[in-house]
Amino acid sequence: MKLDKKDLTILNLLQEDANISNKAIAAITNLSVTPVYERIKKLNALSLLRKKVYLLNRKKLGLNVMVLVSVRIDKHSGEDALMFMNEVKKIPEIVECLHITGTFDFQLKVYARDIDHYHEFNFKKLGALKNVKHMESHFVMKEVVNTTSLPLFI
Repeated sequence: MKLDKKDLTILNLLQEDANISNKAIAAITNLSVTPVYERIKKLNALSLLRKKVYLLNRKKLGLNVMVLVSVRIDKHSGEDALMFMNEVKKIPEIVECLHITGTFDFQLKVYARDIDHYHEFNFKKLGALKNVKHMESHFVMKEVVNTTSLPLFI
């Protein structure tokens, strides 16, 4: 897959604002609208553009607490790890689950309304999963960098 500077510029523009018009992209990239349309079509065909979404303001929705939870599971067999991964997908408070190396097996990003909501989530949902051996919660004090944009080097 070969991408040129204009393709990368288009990708950067789209990941900053998925609603940007082809006309606006054309003006920035010094292309006409038709080549912009064709390039976006190509980027879609290459599966570089996954989906178009709106990012919500979590605090305005009352999700004031962000917690990073490190989880160690008891059994690491493929089946048991897969069971854990399938179960966390069903819990709405968990917005991110990463299978990691090191002391812990998984890193979760969790949103809750407040400490009481997190406490309930911790004991009734996450702590209730069969294979959980140990959990460690880290409350986020301040988000320093929070972006969905991937670094594209032009």
